Formats: sequence, structure tokens, C-alpha cells
Amino acid sequence: MAFALPLIIVYLAVPSLLLSFVQRILQWREKKAPEPKFPGPQQFPVVGRVHDLPRFSMWKKFKEWADTHGPIYQTSMAGQNFVIISDESIAEELLIKRGHIYSGRPQIRALFDHKNGIGYLALMDRTDHWTKQRKWVHAAMADAHKHHFYGHIETETKRYLMMLASDPVRFMDHSREHCGRIMSRLAWDEASQGKTNGESADCTLHCMSVSGPIVNTMTPLWQLPGPLNPWKSFERKREGAQRAWWTNNYRVAKKKFAKGELPRDTWAYRYIEQVAREQNGSLDQTKDQEEFAACTIGFFNLVGVVTIAGPLKFFLMAMALHPEWQQKAQEELDRVCGDRMPCCDDFAELPTVRACLKETVRWRSGVPLGVPHQAERDDEFRGVPIKKDTIILACEWAINRVESKYPDPENYRPDRWLDPAFPTYQEPLTKYPNFRDSQFGKHSFGYGRRKCLGMDIVDDELLVTGASVLWAFNMSQAVDAVTGEKVPIDTQATNSHVILEPSDYKMKFEVRSEKRRMQVMENYGSVADGLKVY
Repeated sequence: MAFALPLIIVYLAVPSLLLSFVQRILQWREKKAPEPKFPGPQQFPVVGRVHDLPRFSMWKKFKEWADTHGPIYQTSMAGQNFVIISDESIAEELLIKRGHIYSGRPQIRALFDHKNGIGYLALMDRTDHWTKQRKWVHAAMADAHKHHFYGHIETETKRYLMMLASDPVRFMDHSREHCGRIMSRLAWDEASQGKTNGESADCTLHCMSVSGPIVNTMTPLWQLPGPLNPWKSFERKREGAQRAWWTNNYRVAKKKFAKGELPRDTWAYRYIEQVAREQNGSLDQTKDQEEFAACTIGFFNLVGVVTIAGPLKFFLMAMALHPEWQQKAQEELDRVCGDRMPCCDDFAELPTVRACLKETVRWRSGVPLGVPHQAERDDEFRGVPIKKDTIILACEWAINRVESKYPDPENYRPDRWLDPAFPTYQEPLTKYPNFRDSQFGKHSFGYGRRKCLGMDIVDDELLVTGASVLWAFNMSQAVDAVTGEKVPIDTQATNSHVILEPSDYKMKFEVRSEKRRMQVMENYGSVADGLKVY
């Protein structure tokens, strides 16, 4: 499109230049003393600092600026003000203690009506929809955790190990599908939708990320008329298909419920039973009510896929690159579990495995930018005004690299969670380290009113899956068949979504012994009839 560059200049540069010029004239006439500001990189007219900010791996630039400008600084991008935090105590002060001010969500241009609609719980403003959905999800997750997610994690892990043993080359696909199957089983008793679930989650993440559609950074392009706007037409099709899929799953679940065929351990059963109870046994709902239910369960399910698939893939990578920690974890598993596959009940006896998992999420954060908050009204911090609608980013990548708390931050060091010499050590080791309530690293799940509700399933699913892979396999870097050299793994190559997965990489899985191979096959055989693989 030859006209693209002039069009962008007209849309962005001319109005912004005029506005900037008028503002400067007004400021000059009023002769006001400049407002105090946080430090930050030099700002330029029109663009602020968007011209040298990468859309991919943006967190590295934010860390670089934090090293220069300190633990709280400000910048702007095409007229939008940002405050970037790289200190956990400052993040807690603003996002927890002042959570009543900083719990809004910024507009993601490539999504329709996510702030006030019903489709994206984690991306809504604090509306009545948000309150109702969050309350329901919190209760559903707490009940499922109390029952160790009804054994579905262990059942699907037996399948996952079989997939790795029979087709190890496709371990990346198997890993995401594994997470998708667990969530689909919990949501609707539809484990066979695991692959579709994972792909839907990945596509949604792409659309909500700065690395995704260009309209998320060059927002005026969203206003282009229909024939010239491929982003809007794509999103209309994507969102429509996703919502139709969720709604159909919910309606199928209602039919199963009416026939007494829907398992009680699904979130759909929990929701439909509540409808029946409130309506004296009737399941009649309007189209809007069905869509609300479908989106509540559907987005809950989607987030559960993406928040675990990425850390799982990074964990496999860490084990291939750090055989000394792989061996320590395997020795612990052999001592505790022997010839049986690990399960949730082994949690207390596996501190080394938990430390390897916990360190994975610190070393390669699944949400390195942090999930953005937006100021819902004007505020002031340390004498500096923070205007309404300012976006606050607690940059996980930087917070996880504060050397006073995390010595040797660039290196993978599970011992920081096991050795009393480290500031992050906590006792008792039968409880710590963990994801759900540790004094350190809990910021990985967000802050305050916007804290992720999925910490319990992350703890259980990563433990069972990660421990079981270690129990069954030796992992290592792939070897080039021609040169005989190890194939390098770029540990920082990712899809750059708001919730990350690593880019494709190669590694080897070798079953630890023939006896263990037989155990993997027997475990799979014991659950195969109920896996719904078709």
C-alpha cells in the first residue's frame, strides 16, 4: 500500500504537532512553574519515546531505563503517559495499598469492548460484570483446589508422558495441548478440545499484546474505514468464532446437565446448578444470560492454558540446560516416589522440584512486562502527580532482577529458594517455595484487586507435570546429527505476547530406564479409556 506512510503521517503527526504547539503556547502564556515529575528518558514531540521502544521484548528496554532512571520513572508513547516500576515495595504501595485508585485496565485497541463487556474478565474495568464474574471464578477455583482439581491433572499427565515418550520431537505442541486439555476438562468435560483451546488462547494473546496487531501501538489506524482496516475485520471474525465456540460448549453442557450426564466436577455443572437453584429448577436463559455464562467459564478456561503452558516450556528448557539441577530433582523424586508417578500429595516432600519450578518463573517470567493497571482518578506519589488514565506497569523482568533480593539474577539458581544464605529462603521447606503464598515472587501473579486467581492451579499443575517429566525422562540439549555439537537454545527468544511462551527450540527426551518406560505405558493404559482422544 503505497499510501500507507503519508496516511500515517496525516493521522498521527499533523494533529499531534498542532496539539503540542497549542499546549506549548498556553504554557508559555500562563508562565506556570513546571509540575514535578518522575525521572525518565528524554521525551520527543508527538511520539514521546515510542520511536526507539521495541514492540518485541519491550521489558528489556524498561529494565535498561530502570538502571538509568531508578525504580520509578515515567515515559510516554504517542500521547499516553506511563509510570514504570521496578521495585516491589513501590508496586505494593500503589497497586495494593492504593488499589482503589489503580485497578483500571487500559484500552487494548485491537479488542472490542473489553473494558465494559463480558468477554475478558482479566481485561475489564471494575464494572458489575467484573465483580460478578470474579466472585464466581474465585469460588469455583477454591473448591476445585480443595479437591486437587478432581484428579484431572494426574490423569492428563499420564497421557502427556506417553506423548513425550512416543513423539518427543513435538514436545512444544504436546505441552500446550496438555494444559489446554486440563482446562477444557475442568470447564466442560471436553478434554478433546485441548488443542483448539491452546490455539484459541494463543491467538487471543496475540491480539491483546503490543507485539500483536500494529493498531495496539499506532491506535489511530483502528479508525480507518472498513475496506482499509484488516485489523478490525480480523478481530470481528476471531471474537465471533471464539464466543460462538464458548456458547456452544455451554449449551451442550446444559443439555448434558438436564439428562444427568454432565460430571459434577466441571465448572459448567457448578454454574448450571446455580441457575437451576435460583430458578426453581428451570434452565431457561436468555441469549445474553447464556453468553454471560459462556464467557465467564470460557475466559477462565483460556487464562488457565496460557499461564501454565509458557512456564512449563521454560521449565523443560531449564532442565535441558542445567543437568546438575535435573539430577538433584530426580534424586529427590526417586527417594520420595520410587516407582510411582508423583502426585499432588507429594508436595511437601519435593522442595527441590518446587525450587526448580519457582526459579523458572523468576528467571524467565511468563509476564515480563507485568499486566498494566490504569489510574482511575488523579493521585500523587512522593510529591509527583499521577494523572487519571496514566498506565502503571510493574515490570516483572526488572523486579526479578533486583540484586539485593535476587543475587546473580541473570543465572538460573534454584538454590536461592533452598539455601538460608540467600535472602529469598523461607522455612519450612515442606511449604516453601511455592507460588500461592510465598513472601517472595508472589508479584508474578499481579497485585491487589487485579491479582490472578489461578495461583492454586499453577502450583498443583506445574508440580505434578514438572515432577512427572523429571521422574520419567532425562532431558538434554539436542545434538546436531552432522556436527555432533549441541544445538544452542536461545532462552530469551519468545512470542513476546503479554503472557509468554518461548519460541520453538529443540531438546532431547530419553526415558530413564526400560522399567520406567513400562510404567509410563501402564499408567497411560489405566486412564486411556476416559481420555476422550478423538
